[in-house]
Amino acid sequence: MEIQLIMGSNGSGKSLFAEKVAVESGQKRIYIATMIPYTDENRQRIAKHLDQRKDKNFSTQEIPVDLDTAVVDSNSVVLLEDAANLLANEIFTKGNGADKVLNDIKNLAQKCQKLIIVSIDGLCGDGFDDETQNYINQLNTLNKQLCCIADTVYIMSDSSAVKTK
Repeated sequence: MEIQLIMGSNGSGKSLFAEKVAVESGQKRIYIATMIPYTDENRQRIAKHLDQRKDKNFSTQEIPVDLDTAVVDSNSVVLLEDAANLLANEIFTKGNGADKVLNDIKNLAQKCQKLIIVSIDGLCGDGFDDETQNYINQLNTLNKQLCCIADTVYIMSDSSAVKTK
């Protein structure tokens, strides 16, 4: 079992990089999509990601909450897109938090050969309402915990990956 974490801001190229890493593995590829399309912007992002991976032989599972429902093979490479959405969905639809998401991610990692996790980083809760501040604080905590359990960590900036671990 190997865990790779790829973090960056929106538009940093983290999704394309994660897909490239998965494809280069040569293993069976499973894409776990976590975004719930609440807005037109969400739907556009989903369409963009579908188009990006259309010829990359991913089997897609849409799992916005309860990551433990994922069905993966022990020899597969799983791309989790993304931890930030998964956390938001767990907080706002089920009342769960970062601890549950971290536990679910650890359990998923045990089921596959390689887990590639995409997450948003660099968010600051200043100036937001309490609910949003809570989410951002939990996301920052989750990202730190993911960095600790990951074998490899990349930070994306302007489509360039910097390996930090």
